[in-house]
Amino acid sequence: MERLKIKGDAQFNPQKLIKDLAKNPLFTEVEVSLLNLNDCLIMQEEMTNCQHCPGLANCPNSQPGYCHIYDKSRDEFVLKRCKLQKEVDYKNRETELIKTLYMPKTIKEATLTDFHIDTEARAQIYQKVVNFLTNYGNLDTKGLYVYGSFGCGKTYLLGAVARELAIRNIDSLLIYFPDLIRELKESLGEERFGALINKLKDVPVLMLDDLGSENITAFVRDEILGPILNYRMAEKKPLFISSNLTPDQLLTHLCLNESSLDKTKAMRIMSRIGQISEPINMGRRK
Repeated sequence: MERLKIKGDAQFNPQKLIKDLAKNPLFTEVEVSLLNLNDCLIMQEEMTNCQHCPGLANCPNSQPGYCHIYDKSRDEFVLKRCKLQKEVDYKNRETELIKTLYMPKTIKEATLTDFHIDTEARAQIYQKVVNFLTNYGNLDTKGLYVYGSFGCGKTYLLGAVARELAIRNIDSLLIYFPDLIRELKESLGEERFGALINKLKDVPVLMLDDLGSENITAFVRDEILGPILNYRMAEKKPLFISSNLTPDQLLTHLCLNESSLDKTKAMRIMSRIGQISEPINMGRRK
């Protein structure tokens, strides 16, 4: 507990202070005495500061954003967060829950409120996102495979969904897929490779941004994307995807040659995607 600097002059009368504090409605549940006089004075001063709050940045209390109060259940003086500090902590918690890799920091500021609903397709997407957020946790809840032209807002939508999930205390991971592949190739054989793969498998909601723009190889398709999708499908963990490619175009992208075996492998990837995400065309902005 902080100590008040009480001037030691002839006017200082602790007994009078105790009587005065005892009359204060703040201390109806506190038995003011010499033992807790300093604590009571600090509480009185800080609660007076809060009544005339100058804002969090200029808070004069001993610990800005907090006020000393008496906790009757514990019979002791404790620190309590003020409303402004709670708002800051809540916002910080949301931001911490929005995990991104290889994405611009501004994507964490995306909000569903600012998602433009200016076409029928975007209205449908908005409603599907709302349905997903409302029904999240059901075993059959799918994410979305959002495709459309470059610059139509697909990445922004994923960021907005991530923020809404954070508000609901649901962990998510939003990744720029081409950079993820480069990172995994560079870390092959190292501990971080397995750690990142496990994170992609286990995170409650996974979001892959710009799937289909990477240089696809058999290793990427069969040893990275395939196991991640298999695991998430088995565990019924939803997946969100943004892509410039339609599902048919992505299937072609995943086919490395004309052999039936290779086509089967590509189709298996698309089947897994379809199990945990629903395709929808965002089209173009008006």
